[in-house]
Amino acid sequence: MKGDSVRFFAMVALLPVIAVAQDSIGKEDGAQLLARCELAMRLLEPGPAAELNRDEYGNAMSCIGFVDGFIWGHGWAAWRQNSPMYYCPPDRFSAAEGVPALVKYLRTHPERLDSEAHILTFAALSSAYPCEPVLQSR
Repeated sequence: MKGDSVRFFAMVALLPVIAVAQDSIGKEDGAQLLARCELAMRLLEPGPAAELNRDEYGNAMSCIGFVDGFIWGHGWAAWRQNSPMYYCPPDRFSAAEGVPALVKYLRTHPERLDSEAHILTFAALSSAYPCEPVLQSR
């Protein structure tokens, strides 16, 4: 719980840096998203904290925030519309799992790097966390 509070306050403190780092990540292309998220991977790796300069740190955090917002937004929309999820992440899923899945997808599909970030994030999470088909009882 203490770690969550520290992360929350760190995110709030970095909002001005993140705002300067990007205007609309969802509309960026995959190459730009991959560059941001590769920096984020360095922050998410276990061990000593990655040494990033201020701009790199802002870009890394913007990737983490984008993926986290995407996850929460998709979950909320599915709940609000009472519709099934298009990808099915495990319980307590967060950007810490979503960013590596996204980076893996982008590295595996370089031919898609000209697509918009929000489309690629959806594709990456759908690929990494497909939903099991619901069997209809007869």
